[in-house]
Amino acid sequence: MSDIDFELLKTLITARGVSGFEDPVKSVIINFLENFNVKYFEDSLGNIIVEIGEGDVISLVCAHMDEVGLLVTNVEHDGKIRFRKVGGIDDRVLVNQIVEIYNDSNVIKGVICIQPPHLQLKRDLQVVPWYDLYIDVGVDSKEDVKNMGIEPPCPACLHKIFEVLNRGKVIVGRGIDDRVGCYTLLKLVERFSREGYRYGKIVFAWTVQEEIGLRGAKALSRLYNPRYVLVLDTMSCCNPVITGDAKMGNGPVLRILDNEFICSMKLLRKVVDIAKRNNIPIQIASAGGTTDALELQELNVHTLPICVLCKYTHTCVEMCNIYDVEMWIELVYRILTELRSI
Repeated sequence: MSDIDFELLKTLITARGVSGFEDPVKSVIINFLENFNVKYFEDSLGNIIVEIGEGDVISLVCAHMDEVGLLVTNVEHDGKIRFRKVGGIDDRVLVNQIVEIYNDSNVIKGVICIQPPHLQLKRDLQVVPWYDLYIDVGVDSKEDVKNMGIEPPCPACLHKIFEVLNRGKVIVGRGIDDRVGCYTLLKLVERFSREGYRYGKIVFAWTVQEEIGLRGAKALSRLYNPRYVLVLDTMSCCNPVITGDAKMGNGPVLRILDNEFICSMKLLRKVVDIAKRNNIPIQIASAGGTTDALELQELNVHTLPICVLCKYTHTCVEMCNIYDVEMWIELVYRILTELRSI
């Protein structure tokens, strides 16, 4: 029987948190942390940080809170809401989507659609670029939109869902990247708050603005000088050329290489050894894109992204395997309790 807290996962994944506007997901994280005997603080950029233990910082472990989304840039006279993308969203994903525009006090749903085939005088099967699309919230004037509390620069996220498939083995949602990493950090803090940490200090960090250039990680890199860094993120799956034979359900992935980053081979070998000693299944693979590890490596310390595979990244139906998440938590716990030096 899985020990995964599906309610916490759902709450994290369905919380809105477009890059730069992460407050709703921050609230979920802070509410959870307040149940335990830990101190947390928020830096000036918005990263949430927990320190456990005393003395020198042995390890820094992070996951990013933010997600891709949209930003309202203009409301036209007839109520059409224009926007720009925040982070890497494929234009094909935007058409026929429900979106959720949010501010400090309200959430307003709208739709992004195209003209139906009944009215198309010329059949055009080309992808409609984002700058030719707009959000429709069901009104027909700029004043009506403003009265709903919508104006630049309100953020908007793609419709938040959370579904459990295959008898509890797989989850699907908008925001699995990287709320499963945020979940893993919370469960590790929960465990260490009970057990303590006697070998120095662990820093746990939930970072902001990863999707628009790893901005939170860059700020974080100026605060600490750990012996090693672990970055917990999802990894897009699956492509035989890029990710090889890595497969959901076969355990977490040690991300050896991506478009901009190469991991510490010394740290990789240490982690492989720890996984073998503890009978934890792992995979080693390359990836596309990059992670907060790129900026944190600037600390000149050993850095390794440890990931769970995620299908359909940056869509409304991101998918990952629960067993992978369970093994992810156990692997990171074992690393933190067994690894002192590289």
